[in-house]
Amino acid sequence: MDTIKVAIVDDQPLFREGLTFIIQQHADLEIVLEAEHGEDLLNQLSHTTVLPDVILLDIKMPKMDGMECARILKQNYSKVKVITLTVYDQEDYVLHLLDLGVNGYLRKLTSGKDVCKAIRTVIDKGYYFDDFVTQIMLSGLKKKRSIAAKPKVDDEVSITPREREVLALILKEYTTQEIADQLFVSIRTVETHRKNLLNKFGVKNVVGLVIKALQMGEFSTV
Repeated sequence: MDTIKVAIVDDQPLFREGLTFIIQQHADLEIVLEAEHGEDLLNQLSHTTVLPDVILLDIKMPKMDGMECARILKQNYSKVKVITLTVYDQEDYVLHLLDLGVNGYLRKLTSGKDVCKAIRTVIDKGYYFDDFVTQIMLSGLKKKRSIAAKPKVDDEVSITPREREVLALILKEYTTQEIADQLFVSIRTVETHRKNLLNKFGVKNVVGLVIKALQMGEFSTV
């Protein structure tokens, strides 16, 4: 199996060195790039022939912060997974970055083991939520529901029975391979259904799809 290529973006050299040391202890993970801030990262990406699979991105950095960098990454390097790794734990930071399309949000108080788990999970499933982020997402959805009537899925999105089955399994955190096995179809077929769901729901990735589906009362119990 190919190693997962990882980039670290943080303005603190000691933190980068420590995280690099942790990640290098795992044979399936490989550090391919380190950057001090967003501009440094984007400059290096524009000159490399080997893009990282996952970028660990700090939020507060000089020259270009993590929020602006995440926005540009999702526009220009959409296949690269982005996990923010930061000291900030405010709800507005989390929800804004999820809206931008980041694939995971970790606080710097997390363990090295959990960082490596998150890297593998975003490659496998497309996103990683720990309990902290999940609670913030649910809290944000409750606030939205308190000021607006519950929307109906069929009023906004028309999906096929097969797409509904795929969505239900995505919400249960099945991998692409597990969905294919469950429905007796090919991985390519599952990927096509997922792409159609993203387009129909008007979201950028599985993170957005999960959020949107949770907002739809029809899918609250699938």
